[in-house]
Amino acid sequence: MNSLLTMTWVDLLGFLAGILTTFSATPQLLYSYRTKDVASIDLKFMLMLVSGLTTWAIYGIIIRSLPIIFFNFAGAGLWLPIIIMKIGDIRRKKV
Repeated sequence: MNSLLTMTWVDLLGFLAGILTTFSATPQLLYSYRTKDVASIDLKFMLMLVSGLTTWAIYGIIIRSLPIIFFNFAGAGLWLPIIIMKIGDIRRKKV
């Protein structure tokens, strides 16, 4: 991608896909933030998801694809607080 002014339809498609997939988790994330209820979310799922998103972002860096880089890092960043909440929940239940 040369610049924002010369974005192709492929770049725009990538941004649309990134917006839709990254923010599709927003309802679950907002619910978890508000209620502090993460009991039904599997920690292994979240760790695998964030690992996958981070790997995709690294791939995006290698191929220099801004939509892949941005939206995968953004997606990983959205899930990190939930992972932290889940780990805290697990620790509290062990005590």
